[in-house]
Amino acid sequence: MPKLFCLLALLAAAASAQSVEGTVLDAATGKGINGVKVELLRGTTPFYETSTDGGGAFRFDNLRATGYAIRYQSPDYWLTAGPSDYKTFPVAEGATVKLEARLMPWSKIAGRVLDARGNAIANARIELSGAGMVANGRVYMRTSWGGGGGGQLSAHSMPLTFRGVTDARGNFDVQLMPGAYALSVLPPTGLKPPAPEPGGLALAWTRTYYPGATAPESALNIVALPGSEIASVDVVLQAVPAHSVRGVVLSPDGAPAPAATIMLGDSPVFATTESNPDGTFEFAAVAEGEWRLTANTTRGAATRRATEWIDVARRDLEDLKLRLVPPLHVQGKVVVEAAALNQAAPLRPTPFSLTLHSGRTRTTDEPGMRGALVNPNADGDFLVEALFPGTYGLGPMLQPPAPPYYLDSIRIGAADRRLQDVEIASDTSITVLYKTDGGSVTGNAENCASGGVLLLPADPALRRPGFSSSAPCDESGRYEARAVRPGDYLALAIAGNGPVPALAGADAPLLKQAAHVTVRSGEATLLDLRAATKPLYELRPPPAK
Repeated sequence: MPKLFCLLALLAAAASAQSVEGTVLDAATGKGINGVKVELLRGTTPFYETSTDGGGAFRFDNLRATGYAIRYQSPDYWLTAGPSDYKTFPVAEGATVKLEARLMPWSKIAGRVLDARGNAIANARIELSGAGMVANGRVYMRTSWGGGGGGQLSAHSMPLTFRGVTDARGNFDVQLMPGAYALSVLPPTGLKPPAPEPGGLALAWTRTYYPGATAPESALNIVALPGSEIASVDVVLQAVPAHSVRGVVLSPDGAPAPAATIMLGDSPVFATTESNPDGTFEFAAVAEGEWRLTANTTRGAATRRATEWIDVARRDLEDLKLRLVPPLHVQGKVVVEAAALNQAAPLRPTPFSLTLHSGRTRTTDEPGMRGALVNPNADGDFLVEALFPGTYGLGPMLQPPAPPYYLDSIRIGAADRRLQDVEIASDTSITVLYKTDGGSVTGNAENCASGGVLLLPADPALRRPGFSSSAPCDESGRYEARAVRPGDYLALAIAGNGPVPALAGADAPLLKQAAHVTVRSGEATLLDLRAATKPLYELRPPPAK
């Protein structure tokens, strides 16, 4: 009898045992993925592990009743989640939890760099530039070069560039996220330019854009569809007429500035020289095109700088004047206009970037030499002491603050940074205003498993860093975007951890699928959506060879 009782008890326990089952699908095809490693986590520690079968199904049995998070891993699919992305879900006594995930397959771009005679160019520098991709509550651009990067979900696509070099046979290949990419090639250091035609001008290698353009506006984007391999992306490195560039570096008082360092090029620097005792300088052979000239002097703790954009075309440039100026001082304050916070945690100001905008070949520079990282203290005060004159944009660097806070406005002097970049020519002040009276948008997003909902300002002028909102979908497609800045928005649900192409143009294909919603202060708005699953398919791939 005791044996029978134990057997019945075991059968009862097995009948009520907890389980988690689910399916992992290819976000591009909707088919199940075989061999995906699936882990159940507590915190960030895996407690159970299995793999999907041929139909993408998996199952965990005899689990302890508690809360778990889940992680998927596959070498053929890019995964965006970090430790903070794993949402805990409860597994109750006797329950079976059903899950679904959609993973995006890697794409691949491969090709060669050649000269005009078809010879391979080794060690040529390859740059792949594209917007950060919206995925699973974050913005990412990941490639097999450099390990990728990330940030918070945002309508503003982060301009990111990844760099590599060709091998000894001029070949390159990179595994990357689906998306639209600009490809450019720079000559390796020391590569001898081709000889000029008899009686012709000297030649110099220049940055070349796919498929063989010397001007960025003539370039073609390469559209990598999910899981695609684009091979034979050959780029013929171009040589163009070269001219001399001569000028003088002047001190702030107009006197010649000797021993100033002059750099030609923005990123990377192509050449450097030093001004002569009379302040003069020369670059003997500069390829036709747009260039940045930057002159610097440092005397003790004092730095002076001059920046000039030049257009080298059809002739030598003479008598350029680079007048050095001292840095500006910009002070600022992060202000919180708080309603009743209901014991919300105080706002902790996060860093901002001041980025210099200029030139047609590169519109945004990284913080550092041509910008600054603004780091407010705990009281929200900050001071930038080494900023030089120019047209700047300012935007948040890290994830938005937790609700109930939202970014309302950024003012540089008297100008509203939400609507324009700002010319900073003298000492000025910056005010960053956060508010707490935002609204919310909530609902169900059909087909949104593992994806998220993006709220993009309806006014294109407001589509700048910090002014969009987002929310992840749970396993049932439920979402809630909180602390949304009041105003009109376009709402997009993105299925799986799929990418979102650039959304700058009002006629962008993805925006045609958006729903309109008005967010009001302190109010919750219900909005049900259907997730977009193939946002890139309307873009044209590169022309066939």
